[in-house]
Amino acid sequence: MYCVPPRGFMGSTENFAFLLPVMMLTFGCTFLIVGRFGSREAKLWGPGYLFAAVAFLMPLTAGALTDQYASLIADALFLAAFFFYGGALLARFGRPSYLRWRLGFTLATYAGILYSSLVAESIPAELLLDDLGCAALLTFGIIESLRRIRHGADRVLLGVSGLVVAEILVRNAVLVFIAPSYGGPDGFLASQYAFFMQVGASVFALMFALSALAASTLDMINAHRDAAERDPLTGTLNRRGFDRMVAENGRTEGAVIICDIDNFKWVNDTFGHGSGDTVIQAFAEMLQSRLPEGGFAARFGGEEFVVFLPATPLVSGADFANRVRLAFAGADRKAIGFDGKITASFGVAGTSSADHSLYEQIARADKALYAAKEAGRNKVMVEGEPPSDMSGPRLYRASEKHGC
Repeated sequence: MYCVPPRGFMGSTENFAFLLPVMMLTFGCTFLIVGRFGSREAKLWGPGYLFAAVAFLMPLTAGALTDQYASLIADALFLAAFFFYGGALLARFGRPSYLRWRLGFTLATYAGILYSSLVAESIPAELLLDDLGCAALLTFGIIESLRRIRHGADRVLLGVSGLVVAEILVRNAVLVFIAPSYGGPDGFLASQYAFFMQVGASVFALMFALSALAASTLDMINAHRDAAERDPLTGTLNRRGFDRMVAENGRTEGAVIICDIDNFKWVNDTFGHGSGDTVIQAFAEMLQSRLPEGGFAARFGGEEFVVFLPATPLVSGADFANRVRLAFAGADRKAIGFDGKITASFGVAGTSSADHSLYEQIARADKALYAAKEAGRNKVMVEGEPPSDMSGPRLYRASEKHGC
């Protein structure tokens, strides 16, 4: 795809002489800007495109360098570009960098290119080694990334990456098997192969860059949205994030649990706000670690959390709350200088056919929470029709074996 024809290539493709370097330079700078906003992969795409931009400028160095050395420099630059492209794929999909192995392969490939050019004096072998080395570096990144696809942008990026590799292989098959003899450099310059090679390079380079840029930008947008929808102290959702999750799930039946740490003002006043934050973080971690698949928790403010467990009956929601209650009450508080218990109270509500929104269910769970506080704290209360001698939600009773 990207290999520059050796020995002063201009000829019929002079219209591309400036197009490709400018395009690569533009994308390289764009990726570096995106990388400054926290995208690790963009910090790798950027140098890759900058190396490619310089490589595409090499044909314009006629007179300053011999054709042979200009070609060898271009070969090195293209291998470096694909080394970074492959690294960017690995970074995007959370794979190891395999830095030593990929660097060793790149250097070995370039050693073969040097031999082909300086010793064997074979232009086809030089082109073939450079292109296949680039294809191998990108293919490795594709294979390592296939099982880590998260969304449509990932599929598009890997699909376009596969097309880039296919273009390299098909073009080299044409060079080696269909038109293996082009009569030396001058024949190459006048060939249709040279023209279509640069046309293909322009099209696929544009597709490759746009798909990579779109994927990086989408990740950055999602990261900023996630940061805006999460509580910075605990990592749980905030109210905005909770509302989005509810909207994405639609009107789903399930159990709502409202949790509130007991006597939290006393904790803050006695041990300080830093210790209070530690207690809140510990409670949030207990919630998050015990959430079943599909469940989510949000910090609604202060020491109050709301949990939604889709497709969960009321009694199962109360059992979940009781397990968290027992674990939290039994936690060691020596880290904040306290040798006693810090507890939490819970209110649980199930879905009602009369509910117009989840917040009506939350309101019933909130009423149950207040009943748990009035009943002495460190309790789980569930909504429901109480016996005639009760005026509030029922106390959920469960054996201590549920505390694990």
